[in-house]
Amino acid sequence: MRFYLLLILILLAPGAFGQDEPIRIGEIEFFGATGVALDKVRAALPFHEGDTITEEMWPRTSEQAQQTIKQVIGHAPTEIAPVCCDNRANTIIFIGLSGTPLRYLPAPKGRARLPSNAISLYDRWENAMVEGARKGASTEDWSKGYALSTAYPPLRAIQLKVRAYAVRHGRLLRDVLATSADDHQRAMAAELLGYARQSRSQITALIQAARDPNGDVRNNATRALSVLAASNSKLAKQIPAGVFVKMLLSGTWTDVNKASALLLNLTAGGDPALLAQLRRPSVLERLVEMARWRTGHANAARIILGRMAGIEETRLQQLVAAGKVEEIIAALHGTR
Repeated sequence: MRFYLLLILILLAPGAFGQDEPIRIGEIEFFGATGVALDKVRAALPFHEGDTITEEMWPRTSEQAQQTIKQVIGHAPTEIAPVCCDNRANTIIFIGLSGTPLRYLPAPKGRARLPSNAISLYDRWENAMVEGARKGASTEDWSKGYALSTAYPPLRAIQLKVRAYAVRHGRLLRDVLATSADDHQRAMAAELLGYARQSRSQITALIQAARDPNGDVRNNATRALSVLAASNSKLAKQIPAGVFVKMLLSGTWTDVNKASALLLNLTAGGDPALLAQLRRPSVLERLVEMARWRTGHANAARIILGRMAGIEETRLQQLVAAGKVEEIIAALHGTR
């Protein structure tokens, strides 16, 4: 399992733009696109693969894309998300064309806040992660139940400090995550809580946060659960998969991305009930769509589909490494 995590689950920071630096658009990928003539959507977009764009240009360009997509398909896209980066350090644009609304928990209204030293630590961690991603140094070891960079020493050093802080302040992190009215405070707490001492209370808090009304909170909590599930099969069994199967159908990129990462780990044991949930037509359709993306973000869906098809794990690993997605999909259809 660790092989897959290091090879293909390169979960990068969502922000794609460097400070005043133009970025090159690599792939433009879609989700929720069933029944849509994507060639028409691509042609209408104000940006195309290979173009360069700056942070200053992006808000106006994104708004233009919203309008042109609406003209082509009859409604606005659910999201246009620039994501750092593909294997050539280019930005990927993920465009959601439809999605199933999720049921969120009520937004908290409390005043709990993280202290300034925790906020500073979080900011340093986030900056180092983006720096590492831009250098192509994004692989991580998840075997301890929290993420440690294996390719970028400055990030690893900060992650170890995050671990030390979270172990000492787990109760505070859970309190901020559950009660703070500030979305950013909850998002930071979710990320830091993933580095806390493993416990039932930690997992329960993160599962609840995966239904938060704020996308960044859901993103960080689900990522933390992915790491925990990858590190320990007993912990994985404590995570209710149904919440994240539904999240796969979201119109929000981070929901789709992190749900697939977590489900990759939850399907490792071949649970028949979970595999049956994933065979629901709408879910299977979304997984196949994701598997056909041309970036490493497709690999979680490819492995999940391969397990659903009953492909032996070593052989599945080989197929994914070789990019033989259609062979995986064909094997799945052969088992239905």
